[in-house]
Amino acid sequence: MNFTELFKVTSYQCSFSPDGQYLASANQYRLVIRASTTLEIINVFACIDVIHIIEWSPDSHFILAGLLKRSAIQVFSLDNPEWKCKIDEGSAGLCQVHWTPDSRHILTTAQFHLRITVWSLTSKNVSYIKYPKKLSPSSYTFHLLKPYMALVERRNDSTDHISIFNYASNWSMVTHFQVSELEDLQGIQWSPSDDVLCLWENCYEYKLVFYTLNGQLLNMYKPENEHFSLGVRCARWSPTGQVMVVGDYEENITIFSYLTYKKIREPFRHPQRLSSTNGYTILKEEECDMNNDKSDETSQSKPYSSSAYSSSLLSDHESKSCVESKYIIYNGTLKIAPIKPNLDRANPRLGISSIEFSSSGRYMSTINDTMPNLLFIFDFKPKFHLAFVLIQLQPIRCVKWEPKRDRLTLCTHNNRLYIWSSEGASCINLPSESSKHNIDEIKWNNHNSISGVALIGQNSMCLGFVDLNSDL
Repeated sequence: MNFTELFKVTSYQCSFSPDGQYLASANQYRLVIRASTTLEIINVFACIDVIHIIEWSPDSHFILAGLLKRSAIQVFSLDNPEWKCKIDEGSAGLCQVHWTPDSRHILTTAQFHLRITVWSLTSKNVSYIKYPKKLSPSSYTFHLLKPYMALVERRNDSTDHISIFNYASNWSMVTHFQVSELEDLQGIQWSPSDDVLCLWENCYEYKLVFYTLNGQLLNMYKPENEHFSLGVRCARWSPTGQVMVVGDYEENITIFSYLTYKKIREPFRHPQRLSSTNGYTILKEEECDMNNDKSDETSQSKPYSSSAYSSSLLSDHESKSCVESKYIIYNGTLKIAPIKPNLDRANPRLGISSIEFSSSGRYMSTINDTMPNLLFIFDFKPKFHLAFVLIQLQPIRCVKWEPKRDRLTLCTHNNRLYIWSSEGASCINLPSESSKHNIDEIKWNNHNSISGVALIGQNSMCLGFVDLNSDL
């Protein structure tokens, strides 16, 4: 694996274009566009203020820069660099901005979620959508196969509603219905393969509902426990849409079928006592001096050898003198001491904070916030089971699956990149000139013959290139 030099970025703002041809990064008020493989600078766009948000249009022909302090957006064209567009929200303020899937409309959300404004780049028309509810990450979601947007609304009578808009037909409303089963709707996910919406209640009550496009209730799930259950923390559809996996604040994951929209197995609770005799592999990160490493044969046993991922940019002297880390296969029993959350503070770190699927949908990774150094990897074949547990030295910051292969990368706010696949796992040190670069975010680009991954820190980033033909 080869790494580039460091480039300056502002507030983690770095993104590959959807077609994989370009890499955009924000440096203060400059928006820099590079070729994703050669890193040759294609264009530099100057903005009127510091850039807080960048986002590519889905067709990769446009890119926007959100200037939150100015309540403004500047839009640039890759095909015609002379063409420019400026959107000003004015006194309403700006807190969110997104492209629509047709790449011809931009949605801006005003401060305090007072309204959503639809800006058309083709007709230059402006329209407004009322009653958006403040949700994280957004109050709306788009259908993957149809030109539909589902919006969560909070009406003046304190009731939650769903409105479906057709953005290909002048934003006409397709349907509208009230979600009477939920008192405080806090999440929405659209199935990637069907006209089904999954909605859930706030953190104080575990309640999950499935609706069709026309507002028909398919199923409502509420745990049949005698004790009071905390609510849903996060939820994800599998890439095929065959299952919905829900993680809650009580550290369980529950799997629902797309056929009946009912749970297909009892909730799985992340174990605090790990044992290698329970059918899963425990991989433990350990630091070592590569020059004086005299670990036992178990630590050196393949396929989990760190030597498979050594960087070709490291000189012999550098690779021998620096302290590296590697995964060892741990045989035995480990008792994990969970972090006790501070319940007196808002949004305590509790429950399942991350659920991510591999590109094929076979593997799934989860993070439990009370055990932030552990990554649990599940395998759906031949049946659902816990397959691997990765134990890191530091809390995990970001987990990303490669877009076209079942290979996972993660980072822990240090200068190392961690890679896992079913054939092997390893820890990769960045070159010595990047030793002070702490990786907090990972973004893959897998649209070229050489797969690139952006390793992003708060004020700098670099690229790593992986040969797709190599076994790694």
